[in-house]
Amino acid sequence: MSLIVLLQARDEERYLPGWLENIGGAVDGIVALDDGSTDRTAELLSAHPKLLALLRNPPGARWDEPRNQARLIEEARRQGASWFLALDADERVEKLFASRVRGLMAEAGSIGAEAYLLHLREMWGDRNHYRSDGIWSDKAQFRLFRNLPGPFTFDDRPHHRSWLPLEIKNRLDKVGFGGGLSIYHLKMIAPADRAARVARYEALDPDLRLQPMGYAYLSDETGLRLKRIRRKRGFLPARDPGILPLPPLARIRGWGWRGRASLLRLLGRRPPPGRTTMDAPAEEGAPSETPRGERPA
Repeated sequence: MSLIVLLQARDEERYLPGWLENIGGAVDGIVALDDGSTDRTAELLSAHPKLLALLRNPPGARWDEPRNQARLIEEARRQGASWFLALDADERVEKLFASRVRGLMAEAGSIGAEAYLLHLREMWGDRNHYRSDGIWSDKAQFRLFRNLPGPFTFDDRPHHRSWLPLEIKNRLDKVGFGGGLSIYHLKMIAPADRAARVARYEALDPDLRLQPMGYAYLSDETGLRLKRIRRKRGFLPARDPGILPLPPLARIRGWGWRGRASLLRLLGRRPPPGRTTMDAPAEEGAPSETPRGERPA
């Protein structure tokens, strides 16, 4: 069975070297779309030995997510995909993904699976911790899905849409299962990247028609709670060029109350009650096989 990863990218030179190193060994091929990049995105993708096809949009073209994703899926079907994995340039799969994904694909026929739900971990403060409070605790999306015979139709919403063809999405109560694997999102590590993400979505959706709750929550640290990734559930590369060094204050804010308390003791100050807490390492184990709705952007 052939697993092809799908990527739509615009000006992702910062994240692509780490993305290619992270996913290259776990898939059989890459089908990518360069959406009018003005940096080295196309050059980096073209140089990778597992690239099967590179689709292109001209610079300056409007971001058209529904069309981009449909083109990627149709091209991957032409390339012989049995399964698709949808992954952004600023996302990384966990270390166990390569060894476990083949088992998920192999057992799919016997259990009737056509899509697997993957944890989406929003990394916060550094590469070792992800946010676990509130809506962040069970954020998950169906990113691994099967190629089926016959035509596909797609969700036409411009943003915050599912990658899944409607032929699968409309039957998730029967064909959607938990995959027990994680995707780590790097663009939430640094405060500056979070702020840029808020600004981008507010510009794309100024009237909040697509997400009435708004986008300020993406950078709001109220109730912040972090979990540490277990070492064997982390991600590669160990030195990911997409993760920029943080200024000292930003790193301190990501330490949690124990680290901040230690720093304050060194400074001769008593630690005040903080709103940031840090949990023990995340427990291993698969999520429930009852699919949950996909979370906000």
